[in-house]
Amino acid sequence: MEVADLRTFMAVMEEGSISHAAKTLHRVPSGVTARILQMEADLGVQLFLREKKRLLPTAKGQTLYDYARRVLALLDEAENSVRGMEPGGRFRIGALESAAAARLPEVLARLHAEYPGMELELVIGTSSSLFVDILENSLDAVFVVDAPIDARLDRIAAFEERLVLIAPCGQPPIHTPGDIGRKAVLAFQGGCAYRNRLVNWFRAYGWEPQQIVELASYHAIVGGVIAGMGVGVVPASVLELCRTNGMLSVHDLEHSLCRAVTELVWRKGMASANVAALCRCLHASA
Repeated sequence: MEVADLRTFMAVMEEGSISHAAKTLHRVPSGVTARILQMEADLGVQLFLREKKRLLPTAKGQTLYDYARRVLALLDEAENSVRGMEPGGRFRIGALESAAAARLPEVLARLHAEYPGMELELVIGTSSSLFVDILENSLDAVFVVDAPIDARLDRIAAFEERLVLIAPCGQPPIHTPGDIGRKAVLAFQGGCAYRNRLVNWFRAYGWEPQQIVELASYHAIVGGVIAGMGVGVVPASVLELCRTNGMLSVHDLEHSLCRAVTELVWRKGMASANVAALCRCLHASA
């Protein structure tokens, strides 16, 4: 297989169709189809199931895709090294919603201004989902909290978040879970590091949340708290972006769990010029 074969194959995998892959590659669909068929013939395996206008990867196709991503990432790293580590090209970054909203706009604006040829992609997820993405090499770097220690990863501290508890307006001061009573906890889905920290704060006092209501965004959590649905935990930096007009109460929690360090994490051995440029922009914005 040639590098061009792998790039064509990856485009079809990621776009889900020959026509969309052809647009991405700036090629005609018939040329993409011919290359995929030739790859299948050379390998002696079927890489895709044809279902009407859709292409579904087979198990063999998925295995090849995993290897192709690693091979092309190494090739890109080699090219950057030989060319003097010049940032540019596609750069896939993952981040928590809170970091994307409050911390990264200045950093990414600086990155774009200094390297306009860089093609930035930003993916929002939970710490758990982004950790999987970086291990699978579907992202180049991620901003996460409480990522497990893993020998396959490198990391630096990016910034610290102060977590605060928000409750409906008129709520008396909250110092322990006992002050919350039976109110529901509004939080993201499982895998959210801040949700885990709030649950662990309850457990530090021998309590468990009575009920956890899962919501999809911080704006939804803030709105739910204002509506009296329960309490929630948010980074203070995000709360500063929300117009609450005094309709909720904010409670600082004096506990080590309420100071969270967001780390920038990438695969060991894949510290590309783009990752180095991002690190520089982080330090410049600190």
